[in-house]
Amino acid sequence: MISEKARLVGNRIKMMRLAKGLRQKHVADMLKISQSNLSNIESGRCGVTIEHLFTLQEIFACCMSDFFVDIEKSRSKPPAAYSVEDLLKIVAKIKG
Repeated sequence: MISEKARLVGNRIKMMRLAKGLRQKHVADMLKISQSNLSNIESGRCGVTIEHLFTLQEIFACCMSDFFVDIEKSRSKPPAAYSVEDLLKIVAKIKG
């Protein structure tokens, strides 16, 4: 099963690589991994190691937290707000 967090981090890595105009093969070579391994990381099929994140941080000239921006965004979504009237209507529909 693909971890949602791994998918978000991988997608962020891909977006940062594309923003720098770097080819997947070039970045994979710098990480000393295969292009298919980098593809798996970017798609979230496998996780990225902390060592690879340190190298990617240097390649992209970014902060470590930049890799986790999407996780923080998904965590900070406020719960849906319902009014008392909405809740009473929902309960009434459930009761029939």
